Amino acid sequence: MPAALQTSAVFRAIACAATTALPLLTSCASPGPPRPPSLHLPAVVADLTAQRVGNRVILRWTTPARTTDNLKVPEPLTAQICRDPGLASALPSGDPPCTVVLHAAVKPGPSEAADPLPATLTADPVAALAYRVRILNPEGRFADASKPAIAPAGAAPPPMAAFHATGTRDGALLQWTALASPSVVELQRTLIVTATPQPRPKKSSLQLEPEEAATVLLRSADVNAATDPGGTLDRTAKRGGRYTYRAQRVRTVTVAGKTLELRGELSQPVELDFADTFAPATPTGLASVPSGSNDKAAIDLSWQPVTESNLAGYNVYRRTASGAFERLNVTPVLGPAFSDSTVTPGTGYTYRVTAVTTAGNEGAPSTEVTETAQAPNP
Repeated sequence: MPAALQTSAVFRAIACAATTALPLLTSCASPGPPRPPSLHLPAVVADLTAQRVGNRVILRWTTPARTTDNLKVPEPLTAQICRDPGLASALPSGDPPCTVVLHAAVKPGPSEAADPLPATLTADPVAALAYRVRILNPEGRFADASKPAIAPAGAAPPPMAAFHATGTRDGALLQWTALASPSVVELQRTLIVTATPQPRPKKSSLQLEPEEAATVLLRSADVNAATDPGGTLDRTAKRGGRYTYRAQRVRTVTVAGKTLELRGELSQPVELDFADTFAPATPTGLASVPSGSNDKAAIDLSWQPVTESNLAGYNVYRRTASGAFERLNVTPVLGPAFSDSTVTPGTGYTYRVTAVTTAGNEGAPSTEVTETAQAPNP
C-alpha cells in the first residue's frame, strides 16, 4: 500500500476510536453523592392567624405549594389543627402539648377553617387559646407544626339587634339597639355603586378627589367608651353612592400580657342608597345697597356663604311691590354676591336668595330685603 494511503487509514482509525470512546468518557463523569428519596413532606405553615368571632375561632393560613425539599407538594392534602388552652404559661419553654381538634381537606394557597368552641370556653373567665396547624401529605406524613397563633376564650359580645342605616344631610346614620353596658361597635362599609363625580372646569387648579375605597372600617367609640351609643354617623359616605354596612361588637381583653379581641357575630348586611335628595342650608345675612355708574342704576346684594360640600351656587329672586318673585340668574351664581343692573330708578324691589346643590336641590329662601333703585351719579 502506498505511504499516503497508509497515513490516511491511520488517521481514520484514530478518529473512529476517539468517536467510540466519547460516550464512555462521558458516562464516567462523577454524579455526586447519592440523595435519599424524598418523603414529600409539605413545608411548614408560616402565617397562621386566629380570630375569635362569636363562639368560633376563625383560622386562616397559606397552605404550602412545595415540600421541605422544594418539590411540588403532592395532593390531596389535609390540615391538622390543634388547640392548647394552656399556652400562656408554656410559651417561654417551647412548644406545649397540643390537642387535635380539626381535620380539613386543603389545597395549596389561602386556606381557612373554623373551630366551634365548647361551652366551657365561651364563658368567662378569659383565657388564652393557642392554635397550631400542620399539613399532612397523602400518606399522612408531615413536617413540623406552625408557630402558635393565639385567640381568647371567654364570653363574646352579643350580636347586633335592629341594625339599620338611614341617609341624612350630614352623612349615613347607623343605628342599633343599645346595650346597658359599655360596648364598642365596628362597622364594615362596602361600596356597591360609586357616587357620580361632579364636573369641574377644564382649567381648574383644584385637586381631584381620590377614588373611594371599596371597603372601609369604622368604629362607634374607643375602647374606653362608658356607654353603648346605640348609633353613629358616617360622615365619609358620599351622596349618590350605594353601600352595604355590617356591624359587630368588639370586646378587648388582656391575657398573659397580650391584648386580644373577642368579636360578636357579624350582622346581616343592610343596604343604603345614599341618594342626594337633601336641600342645602338657607343663606343668611342678605343685605342690599343701591349703586350704579355710567348713567345706569343698579342694586348690589351680598350674603353669608353656605358651607355645603356639594354647593353649586345660588339663585337670586326679585319682585316689585305688585308682582311675584322671578329668578334673575340663568345659571347658579357662584359667589355670595350679585349686582342687579336691570332696575329702574325710583322703583322699589324686594329680593331673596336660595342655595343650590350640584344635584339640583334648592334650599329654602333667605329673609327678604327691599331696596329702591336710585339714579346713578354723573
